[in-house]
Order: sequence, then structure tokens, then C-alpha cells
Amino acid sequence: MLAELMVYAASYRSTPPAFRPHLGEAVGLWARGQRQTRAWAPHLANSRGLIDTSIDDLTSRRTVVVLGSGPLFDVPIESLCRTFKRVLLVDRIHLSSIDKRIDRYSNVRRDWRDLSTANQPDALGFLDAIDDLDWVISLNLVSQLARAAPGAERAVVDAHLDRLATLRCPVTLAGRCRATACDGNGKWRPSARKTATPVACIRWQRGPTGATPDLTPMAVRPAGRLASR
Repeated sequence: MLAELMVYAASYRSTPPAFRPHLGEAVGLWARGQRQTRAWAPHLANSRGLIDTSIDDLTSRRTVVVLGSGPLFDVPIESLCRTFKRVLLVDRIHLSSIDKRIDRYSNVRRDWRDLSTANQPDALGFLDAIDDLDWVISLNLVSQLARAAPGAERAVVDAHLDRLATLRCPVTLAGRCRATACDGNGKWRPSARKTATPVACIRWQRGPTGATPDLTPMAVRPAGRLASR
């Protein structure tokens, strides 16, 4: 409890006032991650591995944006900062617990944003203004968006995925998606949901403790989107 209070207090001043109501939830997630280190290890390793291996597929490495970066449990921030000219971390809350990992790099920036279309229709519109954007990572965000929009979960997640599909750069999605979204061949078909582009799926054996029961952990990579433009 003392550690949580310290992280909360250290994060409060740097957090824009509009986002401070979300601090408690973010600190709670960080604390669960500290308690569940062993249980979460396979899930976090899969997320980091997906990002690390995907870097090799990119020929241009100027700006990378991580949507839902959170406490950086599943972000190989060191690899991203060494590889890309600029790294932009986007989330509602950026806790002080990540300071030691990112302060050593001059090319990383934190951006406080609400990424849910339930609150703003074009929550990802800011990405269009990044001229040198070479990669977008949506990191374990879809289930968070769904939980924040009770009664509109499907619409919010679909809007997020459909907007990602409009980007001109490669996109990698790691998250817990409904198992019915994928067929037996590991493809996310338009008939299963309303996006036009199938994505390749990599099933994980387990997700973090406390995952939503009707969600299956998997990593997805839009088919053909990781080739050079």
C-alpha cells in the first residue's frame, strides 16, 4: 500500500488535471503487475517478443507510436528507443514508475490521451498529423477500451480496429480479442467482425491473471501490413 501511495503522489503533479481521475485505476494495475509477476510473465514475454520480432520487418524506422503504453510492463522500450528516431508513448496515464526506464533516452515522449471512441469519435485522428510515422502498436488496449464502455463494447473495439486499418503505416495489435473473431486458420474474417482486412493471429497459452473471462489472449498482426510501403 505504501508503494502505491508513493507512485500515486509522484505521478500526480506531472499528470494533466483532466486525466488525474484515472490515476487510481492506473496505480492499481501497476500494483497487480507487481504482485502477479510470475503469473503474468508468459503474457508479457509474448507481447515484448511480438514487438521485438516485428521491428526486423520494418525498413523505415523514424517514429513509432505505442497506444496504451501503460506501465511499460509489456513494452521493450529500450529496443524501440535504440531503433527508432522518435518513440511516442500514448495513454491516459503515465506513472512515475516508468521514469527510470525512459529518462535515459532523449527520443521518447509521453502523450496523455483518451483513446476511446466512446468519448471522442476520432480518438486516433492525431496519428494522421505525424508525417514520419512508420509504425503504430496497439498494446493490450482493446480489452481496456471494451471494459470502459459497458453496453457498447463491440462498437468501441470495432471503431478502434477499423481506424487502425486506415493508417498508411504498418500496425501491430497485441491484445485479448474474442475467440469468435478468428477462424481455425488464424484469420480474422470480415464475416466475424466489421473490418475489411483479415489479420493473422498468434494464440497465446495464457494471459494475465484477472483477464476478462470471455476474452482469449492472442496477438494479431494485420496481414501484409508489415512490408515496406
